[in-house]
Amino acid sequence: MKVTKKELFYNEFSDEWENKINKLETEKRLKVVFGEFLKRIGLNGKKFLEVGCGLGYFSEKAASLGAIVTGIDIGGKLVEKSKQRIPSGKFLVASASKLPFKDESFDIVLCTEVIEHVDDQSQAIEEMFRVIKEGGILVITSPNRFFKPLFDLLSKIGVRPYHGNEKWFYPSALKGILSRKGRVLKEYYFNFLFPIDTFSRLEKFKQLKNLMINQGYIVKKD
Repeated sequence: MKVTKKELFYNEFSDEWENKINKLETEKRLKVVFGEFLKRIGLNGKKFLEVGCGLGYFSEKAASLGAIVTGIDIGGKLVEKSKQRIPSGKFLVASASKLPFKDESFDIVLCTEVIEHVDDQSQAIEEMFRVIKEGGILVITSPNRFFKPLFDLLSKIGVRPYHGNEKWFYPSALKGILSRKGRVLKEYYFNFLFPIDTFSRLEKFKQLKNLMINQGYIVKKD
């Protein structure tokens, strides 16, 4: 498995990440993933794969809803942290671009704020759809490329302590890629400037999508 230094940044940062993580942003994404996208899809007994499990927050939520959870991450330290958080889950060190699973192994695949950190993004998306069962779904979220210059500045001045791969998508580009692989059931744009409830009211206006920091999609594999 070929791994670049930038792809391993979050693994090396893992011991600090728990303290430096933006908890408001993580809580917001949990609401979007499980409240907006998966609310009407019963997870109980479903085979659920998280691509890029990180610290395990999303796998933990899926397991609490009855999903049979598997997670992969390129970083061994992160895989160990997820194993500790979700003892019932199965967690492996693997690349998003080469998933170690048979075709059509999972009902649901989640990839949240991970695809932008992957070197071979096209191959990773191919792999995620390969392991989804026919009729299964992919949920994916990623930052909006319109905001990348701002976040680059925040990283440069030390406000944002992340320095891994930063290959962000414009919303139209990511949606277009996903539309060619499956049927986009819902798109959702969120985090207007900052993840607080007051700003969440603006998320219902799709015309503001380019002013939202994050984008998300639920896609059905037909």
